[in-house]
Amino acid sequence: MGSLTGIDESLQYPVARRDESIVDDYHGFKIPDPYRWLEDPDAEEVKDFVQKQAELTDSVLNKCDVRDRLREKITKLFDSPQYDTPFEQGNKYVYFHNTGLQPQSVLYVQDSLDAEAKVLLDPNTLSEDGTVAITTVSVSEDAKYLAYALSNSGSDWAKFTSITWTHDSKGFFYSRYPAPKDGKEVDAGIETDSNLYHELYYHFLGTEQSEDILCWKDPEHPKYTFSGHVTEDGQYEVVANDDSVFTFRTSKDAPKYKIVRVDLREPNNWSEVVPEAERDVLESASAANFNQMILSYLSDVNVVFISFTSFLTPGIIYQCNLKTETPEMKIFRETSVPGFDRSEFHVHQVFVPSKDGSTKIPMFIVAKKNIKLDGSHPCLLYGYGGFNASITPSFSVSRTVLMRHLGAVFCIANIRGGGEYGEEWHKDGALAKKQNCFDDFISASEYLISAGYTQSRKLCIEGESNGGLLIGACINQRPDLFGCALAHVGVMDMLRLHKFTIGFSEYGCPEKKEEFDWLIKYSPLHNVRRPWEQDPDKPSQYPSTLLLTADHDDRVVPLHSLKLLATMQYVLCTSLENSPQTNPILGRIECKAGHGAGRPTQKMIDEAADCYGFMAKMLGASWIE
Repeated sequence: MGSLTGIDESLQYPVARRDESIVDDYHGFKIPDPYRWLEDPDAEEVKDFVQKQAELTDSVLNKCDVRDRLREKITKLFDSPQYDTPFEQGNKYVYFHNTGLQPQSVLYVQDSLDAEAKVLLDPNTLSEDGTVAITTVSVSEDAKYLAYALSNSGSDWAKFTSITWTHDSKGFFYSRYPAPKDGKEVDAGIETDSNLYHELYYHFLGTEQSEDILCWKDPEHPKYTFSGHVTEDGQYEVVANDDSVFTFRTSKDAPKYKIVRVDLREPNNWSEVVPEAERDVLESASAANFNQMILSYLSDVNVVFISFTSFLTPGIIYQCNLKTETPEMKIFRETSVPGFDRSEFHVHQVFVPSKDGSTKIPMFIVAKKNIKLDGSHPCLLYGYGGFNASITPSFSVSRTVLMRHLGAVFCIANIRGGGEYGEEWHKDGALAKKQNCFDDFISASEYLISAGYTQSRKLCIEGESNGGLLIGACINQRPDLFGCALAHVGVMDMLRLHKFTIGFSEYGCPEKKEEFDWLIKYSPLHNVRRPWEQDPDKPSQYPSTLLLTADHDDRVVPLHSLKLLATMQYVLCTSLENSPQTNPILGRIECKAGHGAGRPTQKMIDEAADCYGFMAKMLGASWIE
């Protein structure tokens, strides 16, 4: 049975009170919930629990030898100019730019691409610690006004908000939830009520918000969300039209989408313009230059900007002038990371058979060139698999440091539930088929071991949000397969998820018997078991585990990680004398932070150093200068 790498003394876990009187009845099944008191972030008892856990975690992280080296190297690579793709509005160009280590990127505006850039909005001036971030921006068509939304300490308080200006620039549509009743003051960061009754409003410039016009609400479906969009003619959302003949992008009988033309005088007769692709997903389509169609999100413009990144490309923004006879791509801006040499690394993709035998799971593998496949390498496997979201190649400073200075192999498994292969791929990893996600990820892990990239005790798995759920479920189902686990802001209590935040459409609702039956089988909180009792002939323990959450996360509220942390520490450690569980079970609770978006640069660097310093210590990875 494994032992805690490099930390000899046993850990003294805080004893969390168990309230055995809290028992719920789900369709005749009695389900105890002894740590429900951890759902109230304002309670002094919860604050005390968080403080004691933080002290314990710090005591372990302080023994992680390479943490400071990681922080130094990551900081050095972060310190380079970064640009977002510019967008044009009213003959002006607007873009975000960070000089390198600024807490938040700054919004700039230019009269032309060659003109001097001026600061339009600097969020770094809105707080002393850099925790106020811009989450949404929208410039009026005449480029005279800017509407924007802010996030304070990572909160989603202005959540699911879109801003769309009308063509006359006199106002904009936006979506919101109802304000707290009776003037109630709520800390947006620790509010845990379920968000209901999303509404769409219109705001006229120069008027009070209380005078805004309610455009749409749906009280019969309180959990639905809405957003407003204004099309070119202000009436229909279509790709293009020619008199009564309209062109649509549709998923009808085409899960990966296709383009069709419909004459509204004969609406039952559809003609196919662009058929559904066999493998690729058509995300958007636009008409341009009267007789052309661009499969892109931009339309009717002279200049197109295309942003490109990959595992080994920090960032390139290309510029293409569509008015020229032969449009050519040229580099507009390129991010250069000092000290990074892409020629040291190699990227390739493999397709791993999943448990069902009929599905091939794509996985990217990034490592230094010419490594020996002898199972000796530390390996970090990342996954998500949910909400139709595609995890595509992108450059990561921190993971580049892992490969360069720890000799690590970095991998991404594009498991079912994501959007990589369209809606069918998504549906095959959602609701009743959610177990496919975990099976796919486990299969990817087994491949990395059998192919000689790593071994169980050197394999670390990582995921965020829905990916945190993935990690929680996998360490429950195969604790023997991993050496370390990093679960960021994970969804861990599947029986009470629907009472606080979104997700029921992806996972199901436990109030329905059929859906309860599949949720209870994988809910991380309800499936913590002692592996040495499950299979005495093959004694094992849980991998070294770090559960990460944030006190201002109101998308996946911190109760998920806190309740799982208390449960794991009790079941595996404090309820036994001389427990075989010697690998640490720890929690990292970030203060003044949210679900991840808009975090200051220094907080991102500190979290990466903590996580990967912990990983290096637990996997026994050595520093390579």
